Amino acid sequence: MKKINILSMLAVIFGLVLFGCSQNNEETVSNTSISTETSTSGEINQSTESQSLAETSESVTTETTTSRSTESSSDGKQEEQETIPVRKYSEEEKDELQQAFLDWAIPRAEEGGMAVTDTYFDHGASGSGDWFAETEDGEIQVQQQSTQEELPGYDAYDIHALKGVVFYVSTSGVTGYDEEPGETHGGVGGGRDYGGQADDDYPIHKYLLGDNGVVYELIGSVEELRAYQAGFGLYNDDGRTKDIEADYTFKVSDDTYAQEAWQEILQDYQ
Repeated sequence: MKKINILSMLAVIFGLVLFGCSQNNEETVSNTSISTETSTSGEINQSTESQSLAETSESVTTETTTSRSTESSSDGKQEEQETIPVRKYSEEEKDELQQAFLDWAIPRAEEGGMAVTDTYFDHGASGSGDWFAETEDGEIQVQQQSTQEELPGYDAYDIHALKGVVFYVSTSGVTGYDEEPGETHGGVGGGRDYGGQADDDYPIHKYLLGDNGVVYELIGSVEELRAYQAGFGLYNDDGRTKDIEADYTFKVSDDTYAQEAWQEILQDYQ
């Protein structure tokens, strides 16, 4: 497995630029404008501008930071990344890929005073259809529940999530990897959420790791994104209609460090 360049690591440490992943100002994170911003009092206010992980970590550490600039095209969007060939991955490979990304993310969460978990998605009882998410690049398959039927199945999607991670500020002061979300289980119909772990005064950052080599991100308040299934939709048992709509849209993350790391990790599996 390739190691992340030590110069990049030092740039993160000395700049405290943990994941510069702010969203475009003109685009909201959801249909109900749940994008968040830290006020002078440290509270999260509803606004039209999302708070990046770098800004979140800065407000946690209360230190002056220097943000790394992101190369942008003329329309203000991040330059297109190198294309990764899409192929099917085994469950074992998905676990390895997620762990590799988590190994990269843990020290950066520690540096920024944040927690990170690989419990990026979970749900209670549901139908047999696929779980999916909306992204700027179209629907991404998150979980195919049926092995006997395609509802709508792998081939119905251009992009597939090879798992993901979630960043937040812990109410118990945990920094780095947080085991608690993975040990929290709800009953039938839900109950699985970050409510007991995530500080309401700071946003949650959900990352999806696309098999196209792109990291997608959803930023929102704990109130809006506390449920493990928040941000995801569910196809009905017919595989055509939707039982649960995905109300939010995952953006292509502006976190250039995460994008570079994910590209390097995936390239080792080509």
